[in-house]
Amino acid sequence: MPEAKSEVHSDPLFGTQKGRILEIWDRLQRYQSDFAFAQELTFFYTSTHWDSARTVLDLGTGNGYYLGKLAGHFPEKFYHGIDICREFITIAKKEISQGNVSFSHRNLFDVTDSYDFVLMRLLLQHLADLHSALNHVSKLTLPGGAALIIDAHDPLRFFHPHLPEFMEFFAAYVEHERRAGRDRCVASRIEEEVASSSDWRLTETLQLLIPSSIVGNLELFTNTYILLVDLVEEAGEFQYDFNAVREAWRRWAERPDAYTQVGLNLICIERI
Repeated sequence: MPEAKSEVHSDPLFGTQKGRILEIWDRLQRYQSDFAFAQELTFFYTSTHWDSARTVLDLGTGNGYYLGKLAGHFPEKFYHGIDICREFITIAKKEISQGNVSFSHRNLFDVTDSYDFVLMRLLLQHLADLHSALNHVSKLTLPGGAALIIDAHDPLRFFHPHLPEFMEFFAAYVEHERRAGRDRCVASRIEEEVASSSDWRLTETLQLLIPSSIVGNLELFTNTYILLVDLVEEAGEFQYDFNAVREAWRRWAERPDAYTQVGLNLICIERI
């Protein structure tokens, strides 16, 4: 398979050639997978498109941790993960040993193979051109196959007690990303994009609320949010009082009544 043409991700958050950013992302992807995976399985166990698929492409697979977990639950399929960050793929190839899972370092737009099912988990919010991405993915999905988009649903984010320091930081970060052409609310635009497409039709939607009240999730959320603050600071594009945010978060996490939750949108589209 050809190597990716681009060595550096256009989003500075993915400057994984910097060791510290790679270290943060490696841990962050594991935490993000662990706190949401059990709820996300609801889709995979109930989807007829997923049940019938035999070949699966994971776009933006990162360190492969999520794909390895998925393959462990559904071992009868064949999986291939791609990512533009070479360092992620090196980790994936080293750690994921299932014989039905493979990885390659490639740009989304360099992929030309065809699959029964394409997975885009927390990918589209990092891309500037939703239309071009979905148009290219249609070429990678066999007719009658499907693509699953898993992305953020930020209106469900909630903290008790209220955590204004973090929420203000997060809002500023989201606005910074929007101005750079990267939309965390991209899932809200999928239905409109699909409605105007001759290649796709909407088949299934699922909105998940993931609470910290599940055993182990509060610690996973705490680790995830601290790492997010570290990542944004390390990327160097966004100026903020990061230490104040971290300190407020640590004080909040130590409270016995601390509760938080996040939301995910799962949108399945069928290739016509």
